[in-house]
Amino acid sequence: MEKNFIPKLETEKYLIGSFDAYLDATKQLIKNNQNMIDESNMIILLMPTNYRAAIVDKNGEYVGYIGLYNVDAKNGIGSIRFETNRELNETDKEAILNEFTKYANDSLNITSIQETVYTTDKGAEIERTAIAPAANIVLTNDVLVPGISDEDLAKFSEEYSVPKLQFPFTIKANDRTIGIIGLSSLIWSNKRANLNIFLDKALGDDVAKELSGLLIDDYINYVHASNVHNVTLSVNGSNNAMLDLLNRTNMNYYGTIPFGAVNGSNVESNLMFQHIPNMKKENGIFVPDNKFVPVSMIDTDKKEMSEKIDLGNGFKMVRPTAFEKEGIDANHIIDGHINAMKNRDGFTIPLGEDKYFLQRGNGNYGISKAVMNFSYVVLDEKNNYAGYVNILRTNSDGKNVEIEIGIDPKLQHNGLGTMAINAFYDELFSMGVASVTSSVFSFNTPSIKLHEKVAKLNGIRLESYYINGKQWNMNVYSQVNEKIKTLS
Repeated sequence: MEKNFIPKLETEKYLIGSFDAYLDATKQLIKNNQNMIDESNMIILLMPTNYRAAIVDKNGEYVGYIGLYNVDAKNGIGSIRFETNRELNETDKEAILNEFTKYANDSLNITSIQETVYTTDKGAEIERTAIAPAANIVLTNDVLVPGISDEDLAKFSEEYSVPKLQFPFTIKANDRTIGIIGLSSLIWSNKRANLNIFLDKALGDDVAKELSGLLIDDYINYVHASNVHNVTLSVNGSNNAMLDLLNRTNMNYYGTIPFGAVNGSNVESNLMFQHIPNMKKENGIFVPDNKFVPVSMIDTDKKEMSEKIDLGNGFKMVRPTAFEKEGIDANHIIDGHINAMKNRDGFTIPLGEDKYFLQRGNGNYGISKAVMNFSYVVLDEKNNYAGYVNILRTNSDGKNVEIEIGIDPKLQHNGLGTMAINAFYDELFSMGVASVTSSVFSFNTPSIKLHEKVAKLNGIRLESYYINGKQWNMNVYSQVNEKIKTLS
């Protein structure tokens, strides 16, 4: 078995995982089976990088590959290409197809397989399935009109920072567009998304008061019926009009990102609301007082993160951009990261968001790209890989940062994670960040224990990570800039 192969799916006899670990073998297989010399790259590229995998037997011998093609994510349709270097019996073929089909359903919301092509050196077997049109989900609220015109999108993009919206609707009143609504950050594998509502600023706060909370409830029920399980909405703590509107919906407040939103010259609370199917209002929305401080209180002149931070006990954090300067072998670090991922308890269970199905290669989330894009890699005194800390995203003009941390399982439970995350907090706060947030799923016990020591639990996003038929909660932790703490 190739050392860089990470199994992600498993049957009784076979392992399904890292495609690019066997990229050359797959090209040769296509040439041998299909007598194609130059077309193997084309066949490979027709399969989306996150949805193709190599297959090995339990003895570690390469067997073939499997992947999706002709993917129509909007309608939940795709086809499967499945090719082996030996003829498999029907039981083994069905076991591999069942595992991969479940992965496609969980990760990309593929609910219908249009065609399955199974190829060996004996030829190709093609099984086609007639696709019944998806039942249209009817939304009877006449204020919501499916779609957003280019003109309306341009107008609201001048007033707001509008992300690319999925399930977009226009909000109409008396034949006038008063807002747009849609989802962003939709992750099919976890069946969760963020809700975005943008109301015409020219109409003032009254527009929110005039809208029925039923509008939001109807829209959320619509996307729930489209297999989006958890929907969340974030609102600035000073946005009283929107808070009043939310109080007339079935959405529930679940937590606050302290100092996670910018409003003019202040940085203030960012309030978080959520809805899952059948959720009802829990005695109205309890919302804490909005806390804010002037941005000038935390602003600094430092614009770039340090190249290297000593942690003590022989450990350090180094930016990948400084590897060459520090004499660090990048390939050695990548190999260490891959081995750490292989050994992480339960690593092979999560699907979908997991970046390590692909590994190295031409996709957006290859192992090499992931490691070299981390904010810092944690190294020991011999420059061996020990973990990483990384900025996932920055929010509110960079005043709130969401981070992730991963420590090699062999080095956990010795305080290294605590040292690394506290050093990362200090580095970010030295650059004027107001608060730092981490999202930890409830099955990740080591990370929960770490964050309970170094941060505050600010909220729990219910049933927002889907694994093997179960929805898990997401714990949201935050740490606040020491300058703000001294003010309160």
